[in-house]
Amino acid sequence: MSNKITGYGTPSTVVTGSSRPNGVERVAGDAPQSGSGAPAGDSVTLTNSARTLQKLGEAIAASPVVDGNRVEAVKNQIAQNTYKVDSLKVAAKLLASDQELPSH
Repeated sequence: MSNKITGYGTPSTVVTGSSRPNGVERVAGDAPQSGSGAPAGDSVTLTNSARTLQKLGEAIAASPVVDGNRVEAVKNQIAQNTYKVDSLKVAAKLLASDQELPSH
């Protein structure tokens, strides 16, 4: 699916109404809006993919950033001196992050 995009760039503007500062600024070629407040003929249709992405974004925004249960478990392990650090796992992640850095 491809969409042809036309009319991009800096539009020229036309001030209508009076020459006072509260005149209406409109892009040249735009028709004046009807009295209902909504432009006539304009509509937006979302694809199923866009709706799914919107729902996923809302779900992510609603989920907590921190897993409170995991934080409590680690706190308890540290307090009881039973928390174990996997040094090989830490080293592997450090090497991986170092390889992602720019070389300069």
